[in-house]
Amino acid sequence: MDPVYRATDDVYVLPTTLPLPGVGELVVNAYLILAAQPVLVDTGLAIDAEEFEHAVRSIIDPAEIRWIWLTHDDADHTGNLERVMSLAPAARLATHGLGALRMATWWPVPLDRVTALRPGDRIDVGDRHLRALRPPLYDNPMSTGLLDDRTGALFTVDAFGAILPAVPQDCADVPEADLVGGMAGWAAFDSPWTHLVDQERFQVAVEDVARLRPTTVFSSHLPAASGRSIDQFVKVIGSVPAGAPFDPPNQAAFDAIVAGVGPAA
Repeated sequence: MDPVYRATDDVYVLPTTLPLPGVGELVVNAYLILAAQPVLVDTGLAIDAEEFEHAVRSIIDPAEIRWIWLTHDDADHTGNLERVMSLAPAARLATHGLGALRMATWWPVPLDRVTALRPGDRIDVGDRHLRALRPPLYDNPMSTGLLDDRTGALFTVDAFGAILPAVPQDCADVPEADLVGGMAGWAAFDSPWTHLVDQERFQVAVEDVARLRPTTVFSSHLPAASGRSIDQFVKVIGSVPAGAPFDPPNQAAFDAIVAGVGPAA
């Protein structure tokens, strides 16, 4: 894992950077919101289990966590979920109900601790409400982002992620060309369905996010972004349907990637 950092007064970032040889770097973020009832957003990678627990403990006693907001049931978001739910026995799991049921096919999810979310639902975390929403781009139909109604922080799941030459702690430090190219490339890879949609209908969904006017964008795959305009992000992903589809690596390209990663692969 990378060092934990404080992005805003009440949001800590728990990041891991994954090298993609020949391509760049991709960050995988979990977040801890220090609300009156603390909220952990996603649970990182399983390979980081010990480090992830240490990272959480560097901020808060895990037993104080009252909510685990799981944005969706992909492996890079669920890696330490079972561990965290054990460390935080009073925490409820806020997630898409069908995602919780799907996870229950591979580990014994305590379904009595699940709060099933739909877009528009709100949960009260003591000093604010968190509103569930569907991000404009997603790679999993269970994806559920959230808007902090008190601070205006927007957690967008995989949307607005980017593959970058290097990953700083602040998106404002990413050069413009790197951000635009990395975000467009990630969107084409992570949400390939965008090339099949009606451009006008897609634009409406994208602009709905812009109208939220978030103070900070917290993507699962981008440095914390308080110094960038949501309008810029919306413009980038709005152009994706008209761009070139992602072309997966063939065997030779795959072998080169594995060689670049080395023994850690």
